[in-house]
Amino acid sequence: MYDQLFGGGFGQPGPGEGGPADGGPEPDFATWLLYLDRAEDPAWLAGLARWWHDETCRLLLPFVRPAGAAAPSTSLTAFEQDATGRGRRRRPGRWVDGLTADCAQLSARWFDAAPGAIASELDVFLDRFAGRRHVRLQISIGFEGRSGGLPLVLPALVELARLVGDATDPAYGEIVVNAGLVAPATMLDATLGRSAEESAEQSRGHLRGYEWVTVCPRELAAGLGGADRLRASGAFAEVRPLSHGGLLLRATDDPADYRADRVRGAFRALAPVLPPGLPGALPTVPPAGSAVLSAVPGVLAGDPGGHDLSRVVFADPRTLDRHLPGQRLSLGPGLAGR
Repeated sequence: MYDQLFGGGFGQPGPGEGGPADGGPEPDFATWLLYLDRAEDPAWLAGLARWWHDETCRLLLPFVRPAGAAAPSTSLTAFEQDATGRGRRRRPGRWVDGLTADCAQLSARWFDAAPGAIASELDVFLDRFAGRRHVRLQISIGFEGRSGGLPLVLPALVELARLVGDATDPAYGEIVVNAGLVAPATMLDATLGRSAEESAEQSRGHLRGYEWVTVCPRELAAGLGGADRLRASGAFAEVRPLSHGGLLLRATDDPADYRADRVRGAFRALAPVLPPGLPGALPTVPPAGSAVLSAVPGVLAGDPGGHDLSRVVFADPRTLDRHLPGQRLSLGPGLAGR
């Protein structure tokens, strides 16, 4: 699945399989991300990571392992880094075995799912970054060769965002559908030239992005006037308060509808807490055919096909005139084929 997120092609359907090589559609995929800012406490992080993994398996593993089907293939990888900066890669037998004090990254993957499974693969990834104080929890689920499965899984992803959001006081979160990533940066970070570290450190002062589903931290929810005011804006299909004071914001019922004026509506509603600056095209995308993937799963170093920026408003939120709803707001360039 990571090749789909990165724009690569080694996991896409080949000729005769109904994929892009035959003029068919790209396989669907969805990515769930939640960011926390207290990962310097390894005991707290280990307990949370165990619970998060178990809840993910409870809600999502049935989509890659139907009742009565053989277990899919699995792969676990851990990367540890000690206080001196020395690192080592391990293959733990269980998720819990990878949750050591020196854990920097941990991933689990289920693939080679049964033909009758709704999803083709499921990836779970934990990454500590920005001085190891911040942690990214990521879930990616793909549907290669399984058209129609995406809508069946989305409610579980949203429910998992609510469950983890209620339990953790998140600094930011998002669910992105059929779009590549630059995690642990957000697409808004990339267009503003902000590093993931800078963005994470400022995540309780500026909202890191706005996607189909966005998890807004409690400090910024208060600055937006709370749930009632955001509901009254009409920009969101769902505004769900979280137990620590944050908000889960779902822009549309169907992620395919999150485009054009719905993106502009989310930008207008969230403009008071968005980082200042005028977004621009990404400056570091290499030429076609020169894809370079980071050694870390889930991190994009380059994308030969560019990025879909059509969910980013190319305007500085400081210049938004909230009294002129007809003010023209341009979106970034999209990609053909999606």
